Amino acid sequence: MAENSVAAYPSRAVAWRSAIIVFVLTVIAMADRMAISMLIGPIKEEFGIGDFQASLLIGFAFTLFYVIFLLPIGAAADRFSRAKVLAICLFVWSITTVACGFAAGFISLFVLRMLMGAGEAGIGPCSHGIIGASFPRESLSKPLALQGIGFQVGPAVGVAAAGGILAAGAAGAFDNVPILADLAPWRVAFILIGLPGLLALLLIPLLHDPDRARQTNEAAGTAPKANVMPFLKRYQVLMGTMLLASGISAMAAGTVTGWVPEYLQRSLGASPAEAGSLLGIIMISSAFIGQGLFAVIVDWFAARGYLDAPIRVGLLPTFLAIPLAWFAFSADGDSGFYVLLLAFAFAIAPFNTINNTVVQQVAPPQLRSRLSALFIFSISIIGFAIGPTLVGWLSEFVFGEERLGDAMRIVTTLSMVVTFVLLLMARRPLIACMEEKQSGQ
Repeated sequence: MAENSVAAYPSRAVAWRSAIIVFVLTVIAMADRMAISMLIGPIKEEFGIGDFQASLLIGFAFTLFYVIFLLPIGAAADRFSRAKVLAICLFVWSITTVACGFAAGFISLFVLRMLMGAGEAGIGPCSHGIIGASFPRESLSKPLALQGIGFQVGPAVGVAAAGGILAAGAAGAFDNVPILADLAPWRVAFILIGLPGLLALLLIPLLHDPDRARQTNEAAGTAPKANVMPFLKRYQVLMGTMLLASGISAMAAGTVTGWVPEYLQRSLGASPAEAGSLLGIIMISSAFIGQGLFAVIVDWFAARGYLDAPIRVGLLPTFLAIPLAWFAFSADGDSGFYVLLLAFAFAIAPFNTINNTVVQQVAPPQLRSRLSALFIFSISIIGFAIGPTLVGWLSEFVFGEERLGDAMRIVTTLSMVVTFVLLLMARRPLIACMEEKQSGQ
């Protein structure tokens, strides 16, 4: 089956323009999503809630609608204009981020986080489909790595911006600004962080969108057709282990982005501005270097005939992440924690690229968005809903809120152990799948 019988690839300039826009939109989405982790302290104080309810705002509330809308949006992205679907989603998540600044209490903020999740459900399936339609299979790793970097840079930008806005608000920077002057700094943070997404709607027409060619071929009956379930059944071991690995590995990232800002302030005494800036630097540097280096090494191994290159290369950082997770959240003092957190962030940085590369290697072109949606579904449920919620539950009901680091250490370390085992299990099925594809079966 031809890799892209639906539409010709665009020029290199158009393809990379689309990849860069996808990166920008991914950063905006993740910044909007994770800025709340820096704002949990003042939200808890104003609404009178504990760590468990706070964890519901960070993870569960957002993820509830995110996963409900994820698969339908993935199907729509494979059938209709991915750019137009993405534009609708971008508007929804941006306007609800702004609205979070006007939440009246826990329930209304919970509902707004749900609506934000519904909008952001489109970023993964739509963007993966756009990249897949813009680059031939042998050139996919770098644009996918660039988007993976966006998934890490975005939370860093969000927490850094939120920390800076909290500090500015405490210093009276918004006292003479209409509307903002009467709002608590955490509310101002939601408003200011949500506005760039509305401006980013201007970038949507610049995306490569092969919708017209795809619909023409479908009408003529020449577009290849494929169903998700037969594909999953045929490669059930590979897909099952990789889906679990993607979700469980994301528990570490969900813990870092969801709870490290609060841990820095509560346990290490950092100010909001200091916590946001330091975590932002760590996450951005680990994203660019970690994922960029991983993509280069994977391409090197793949060019030399290693069919399991993404997993083969990914096993080492996964193994190193196990002791790093344990010792990072056991560190005494600021300096030791920051060094170990940086090392841990480097070790977990490649996971997005591992998952995305495997999916795009094995997926038929007409299933790219739906298979990506399934992986994002796993990451969202296990990684960014169960992960942060489990940390909050352990902190409040098992260890005590003064021992937040113990809860984080248990969740991150165990997630890395399980991920390592699952990646080992997925190697042979991936090799078999790739050998089958090369033989044309």
